[in-house]
Amino acid sequence: MNNSSLIPHKLSFRLAVTYGILFVLAIAVIDVSLIFIYRSNQLKKNEDYYMNLCSMLSSMAENNIRITNFISAGEGMADRKNGRVLLIDVAGRILLDSAGELTGVHITNKEFRKASQYGEPAAGYYTYDNKGMAMFSYPVSLSGRISAVVLVSVYIQDIYDDINRFALQIIVISILVVIIVIAVSILMGKYLSDPITRLTDAVYKIYKGNINSTVKIQRNDEIGVLADAFNKMSSELQRVEEGRRRFISDVSHELKTPLASIKVLIEALLEGEVDSSEYREYLQDINHEIDRLNNLVISLITSTRLEEMALKKEPLILAEEVGQTIRALYPLANQKNISIRNICSNDVVINADKNMLREVLINLIDNSVKYGSDNGFVEIGCNNESFWVKDNGCGIPEQEIANI
Repeated sequence: MNNSSLIPHKLSFRLAVTYGILFVLAIAVIDVSLIFIYRSNQLKKNEDYYMNLCSMLSSMAENNIRITNFISAGEGMADRKNGRVLLIDVAGRILLDSAGELTGVHITNKEFRKASQYGEPAAGYYTYDNKGMAMFSYPVSLSGRISAVVLVSVYIQDIYDDINRFALQIIVISILVVIIVIAVSILMGKYLSDPITRLTDAVYKIYKGNINSTVKIQRNDEIGVLADAFNKMSSELQRVEEGRRRFISDVSHELKTPLASIKVLIEALLEGEVDSSEYREYLQDINHEIDRLNNLVISLITSTRLEEMALKKEPLILAEEVGQTIRALYPLANQKNISIRNICSNDVVINADKNMLREVLINLIDNSVKYGSDNGFVEIGCNNESFWVKDNGCGIPEQEIANI
């Protein structure tokens, strides 16, 4: 089974999960921050309002405004939150109660203590009967001394409900955004991983021996560059493989030529068709062909293309090299009654590798003999400007000329 078919292992899945987790964390941080800021602002607004109320009531008490006016102002401003206004002396005894229920009762909560002992306004938040409640205290000063404390208590459950509604809206919106982002992440992950998957499949095909595998990915990013590099690599592998096959084919062809020459020479010796004066010359030709076979076998074993071998150049008289090649191929030509003529100029000297030049000449002349007509001819000639091989054979098909 191909591992790429397993969803948890796919790059697109991992990218979607990674981006999804990061985005959810970011959204969570933003949501908590927004809810906290909104809650703080709402409570601060409410606190400012009631602190202003407490300050006003404290001023009324400090200026000896009538008690009825005090209670009326306190009730009127606090009642909108089902609130309560108390005036408490520094001993903690309630002097006035807007509800008329706690007059004379002692109270010592922390808001009262902070205002009475330190002369600082204070606010506190509680839960009573499963409802949110807030208490605000403010000192009353007479002649520079704290003589009483104004304490306002109100229900603020409506503020908490508003904060909860806001939080719910933020969470719902965030969930929708997360779903959209995850969907987009999956699509983006697929967009990023699909080319990589195709590249992986193409690499696997090359591993299996299909070296002409390429990928069609038209992109201007790093993945596009990778795909282009892969296609170039595939093309180069094809070129190398074609060269290797051509090399093996060429070497195989070149092996046949000296083997055929040796066979003809040995057959001639065995049948007694040569006199004693030519016997040694035939043996020398056989020895030369064996040496050439050895060089070809070495090239084949190392799988090195002929054109990539180190060249050992030296001055060579082309007419002499052609003559030696004709002598090696003479037995083959004689079988088809083909005459080989060497009309090369003796003053043509070239700087070349002797063995490589011999291989080129053998290929040219051997092909002319092999594909030439019986009782025909092969002519090899050269001057200071050109080199040619002529025969009366069938010639090379036009469509094959580019492959030479």
